[in-house]
Amino acid sequence: MSFFPTQADAKEGHRLLQARSLVRHFKVRAQRTLLGGSATLTAVNDVSFDIHAGQTLGLVGESGCGKSTTARLTLGLTPVTSGDILFDGMAVTGRRNAQWRELRRHMQMVYQDPLGVLDKRLPVLNQVLEPLDIFAAGDRRERREQACAMLSRVGLSQALWHRYPHELSGGQRQRVVLARALILRPRLLVCDEPISALDVSIQAQVINLLQDLQQEHRLGMLFISHDLKVVRQICDEVAVMYLGRIVEQGKPQDLFASPAHPYTQALVSAIPTVQRGRNHQRILLEGDPPNPINLPSGCAFHPRCPMATAACRELTPALQDLPGGRKVACLNSGTISLKS
Repeated sequence: MSFFPTQADAKEGHRLLQARSLVRHFKVRAQRTLLGGSATLTAVNDVSFDIHAGQTLGLVGESGCGKSTTARLTLGLTPVTSGDILFDGMAVTGRRNAQWRELRRHMQMVYQDPLGVLDKRLPVLNQVLEPLDIFAAGDRRERREQACAMLSRVGLSQALWHRYPHELSGGQRQRVVLARALILRPRLLVCDEPISALDVSIQAQVINLLQDLQQEHRLGMLFISHDLKVVRQICDEVAVMYLGRIVEQGKPQDLFASPAHPYTQALVSAIPTVQRGRNHQRILLEGDPPNPINLPSGCAFHPRCPMATAACRELTPALQDLPGGRKVACLNSGTISLKS
């Protein structure tokens, strides 16, 4: 029995998901004043991207830049303030109606902390069975067979199926989370820091498993990570976020070899490698990111940018196309190759 879409359904290059001009505002309590009140925090600001079958879009950036909020918007777990999300041409909204539930069956999420996601009161086999029970997929015997087969597919031995989450290692728990996400035969996986809490050796196992599953079944993936080396290895395209906006996007081999945006240059310069000599200079950004409740005028990166000009303080750059399919939002976007 197949647990995934057919090759016809997951045709190579088919555009699974379209995100267009996503904006998400949150009302937060303002700083203490005599009158109190609230303020608006812009978590995601005019973000657009596509995800294709069999391909992975990497989303990188500092903590708090809006990556996880973008992931939740993509799945309809958080409603958008404005913008559109289409999955196979159907609108994804934050309304928990029948259409949303049917779409969510094909769009699943792999979370950062498996112990926080899994139910500590249930054996792992029951937790993989649960999504099938919710959607009443087949009879009880068929559902159990599917759950057992999926646990085997993600490399979890039968001796572990009746254990509780706290009795498993971090890598084993992440495999359970993967099995639970894949059991409904999704076409899109959203992975929010799926390896950050794992040891390096276990990280490699989980990454290899994700790549094998994607190659076999043409899954589309949105992969969020701070580990740029992993992103460079597994992603077909990379988008760099800063304070809710995508500031650069392109193929990883181009983006990491010659980053065009000053923020991307700083991120790439921090990637450890034995190939760079002692003359390699790390680009250190001064100061902290601006308060998202009170963003500066013009380019939000200009207070930390060594290339900022007077125009950067007044104009907000939009994503512009560069040769080779690259996009960058910078008024001074000449590509700079990193010295080796």
